[in-house]
Amino acid sequence: MIENSLEKQLLKQELEEVKSNIERIISSYRHTWDIYTEILQNAADAILEQFGTLESGVVSLDVDTYSRTVIIKDNGVGLCENDISKILVNGKSLKRKRKSGKFGFMGFGFTFVSFQTNYLKIESVKDRVYSSRTYNNLFDFVFSSGPLPNSEEELNGKEGCFCDEDNWTKITLKFPAEFPEQTVEQSIFSAFEMAKNRETFITVLRTKTIIGILDKVFDNNSGMFLFSLVIDGEYIDITTGYLTTREIVSKILLSEQQFYSLEQYNPIVNATNLLPQSSQDQARRAVLLDSIIKDVEIGTRNKIKANFHISATSKSLINKFNETISIPDFDFEVQHGLWLSICGMPIGVCLDSFDHSNYLPFTVICDVQDDSIRRELDAGRKGISAYRMRQITDKALDLLREHDFIKYRRYVVAGDTRISNPLYEPKTELLKLKNEKKYYNIDLINKYLPPFEEQEVISLFIELLSKNVIKGYSLNVLSGYQVYDGLFSYELDFSQDCLYTQSNTLGITKAVFDSNGSSLKKDILVEFKINRNKLYSDLDKNKKDISHIDLLVCWDVDLNSRVDLQKSKGDILQDKDITTNVFYGVTHYLFGGGRQQPLPIIELKTVLKQSFSLDC
Repeated sequence: MIENSLEKQLLKQELEEVKSNIERIISSYRHTWDIYTEILQNAADAILEQFGTLESGVVSLDVDTYSRTVIIKDNGVGLCENDISKILVNGKSLKRKRKSGKFGFMGFGFTFVSFQTNYLKIESVKDRVYSSRTYNNLFDFVFSSGPLPNSEEELNGKEGCFCDEDNWTKITLKFPAEFPEQTVEQSIFSAFEMAKNRETFITVLRTKTIIGILDKVFDNNSGMFLFSLVIDGEYIDITTGYLTTREIVSKILLSEQQFYSLEQYNPIVNATNLLPQSSQDQARRAVLLDSIIKDVEIGTRNKIKANFHISATSKSLINKFNETISIPDFDFEVQHGLWLSICGMPIGVCLDSFDHSNYLPFTVICDVQDDSIRRELDAGRKGISAYRMRQITDKALDLLREHDFIKYRRYVVAGDTRISNPLYEPKTELLKLKNEKKYYNIDLINKYLPPFEEQEVISLFIELLSKNVIKGYSLNVLSGYQVYDGLFSYELDFSQDCLYTQSNTLGITKAVFDSNGSSLKKDILVEFKINRNKLYSDLDKNKKDISHIDLLVCWDVDLNSRVDLQKSKGDILQDKDITTNVFYGVTHYLFGGGRQQPLPIIELKTVLKQSFSLDC
């Protein structure tokens, strides 16, 4: 029997430590497309090592969504028999050892993929020798306390054999029908559900994996490897190369009319300088503006060099494209913002979504050309240092200003308008909303309730402050462009009308005043939402950090769904604790979400019930 080389490599470490390390590696990969990303980048690296360029490469990907099987084959450098098992070992990187590998490097990616499988076969030809290793139930070793399996070939004493073929590698991966660990199961399930939707899968491959290589964007003469895709036995036509904003918008409009590169657009602007303003606006209208800026230096001491691809178009067009690739319960969409790429490979990391400012309509790809940037990424290649993020973001914003993208933003056709119907009657539509509200004869400007929009919640809250119904809050800043909605000063001194009583359940107890020297004072971040669920929508998309928010103001906390909230999020919603509450008007507490202290919530409909005896 041939020696079990995989066991020999792994057992150099303590077995339990090995299991724990592999489990952590698997959990560090956060996206449903990571399985495809890792095996595809390994194939591209093998091609580069074989030919020195990608243009001679051939990669095929075959996905069977029903049996949960993925087969990938490349004509790269191949693996010798002694090295096949080594690529499964966490942190064991043949590419790093040989100082090769442009796209993968750390030696964790294939460990992440392989130890989720119940069947793995690696076949390869290198230097006219065919060899293989087949493993069953590798996932059991990590997640079900199973033994570390030997390969079928080593058990049966089957060695490599000579053949008359050029180098290639083929990997067959099969995943359990139901994975024993829930989080991993959800990721595997989503990975194959995603593949069932052809357009979504193509978009993912072309924006999150090496199939979306950016070399062609920056150099039209750049050679590309041949790629074939088969899903459930059907050949899928797919272009190799990054899915640019220009291509996305042309898919929606079926046209490239009024699409301009910045080099084409600048002469239009210069030629219309003497026209009246209205004529200028008409002549300069654009559906899309884009530009390529190469060899940009970032940083001062440890400089890195990068290429930038910048696009500007209406968010409404991006939204229309997202509607065509939408899958229920699958959190993926094409987004504006600043995205990181490394040496031509998109890695799905958004450095800045731009949604906190007026930069929103821009998509910027920063393709860092220095290999050294990989050392700043974690095992899952999904993180980068905050210091480097700031440098890249600042440089991107400088380029948007220096190249007049900010100046030209107003000419991008339709801007971000929500109105596509030329017969739209705004008064009629708003009156329809008004008719859905109820009129209340109360001493407030806001007499039509309930509110339907976040702006109405803000308006009602500010009015309740001005009427001294809610006490102690002074507005400093309200912003629709920053990450969070408002900065308020909260200052409340002890007085009888501020005390919590049976008739004033919005107040603060005397014990709380006494423990704080009879005065409560703090600058606070306030977030406004129509209901509590809207907050979770932002949190789930990483648009906001709940630990930053001091107070949530909403119309409805949706208390009736608190059991579902605890089941789905692990968070607890309950009435406020009057013995600890320091904020006047607070009605509820939200526990969880990564906060050490509960999040205080002012539910405005409860405030109106207390103050005006309204049952809204």
